[in-house]
Amino acid sequence: MADQNNAGNGAQAQQEAGAQSQQAQQTEQSAAQGTDNGAQAQQSTQAQSAPPAGNTVNAHKHQRDIAKLEAERDAARAEAEGYKGLKAEFDAWKAEQAAAKAESALKAAGCIDVVAASARLSEFDGDVEKLKGAAPYLFASSDKSKSTGGNPKGTPDPEDERTKNMRTLMGLDTEKE
Repeated sequence: MADQNNAGNGAQAQQEAGAQSQQAQQTEQSAAQGTDNGAQAQQSTQAQSAPPAGNTVNAHKHQRDIAKLEAERDAARAEAEGYKGLKAEFDAWKAEQAAAKAESALKAAGCIDVVAASARLSEFDGDVEKLKGAAPYLFASSDKSKSTGGNPKGTPDPEDERTKNMRTLMGLDTEKE
């Protein structure tokens, strides 16, 4: 069925091409004979200038359509660039939020140097406990059993027992009894 349609379309196209070539020959013959029949010449030129229906393209309409499509393309490109800018801005905001969250987690864990710990935190996939185990020097010690030997009670009383004994031995007893 499709072969018959294709064959029929091909035959029709050959007939149209043959008709157009006959019209062109007639126009050339009448011009060569010098016929002054204006009506016949006008009819033949009108028939020749009017191409078959459906095969014509209006050049001005085509140019307008192209300009319209180019304008739409340019608008779409500008919109895409705007989206790219927004995406970059959003990614920067997300990174800032993640950094703030990591910083607060480090401070809550007792981090001494947040900047150094933040730099190393990516090595441990953001796990503060793993970082604390690997680099305990970045965190304050939570072990209260270790002592430096000082008095953890606070400032010493200036008149403790030892000071009183020294004053008495030196004869600087300021208390009057």
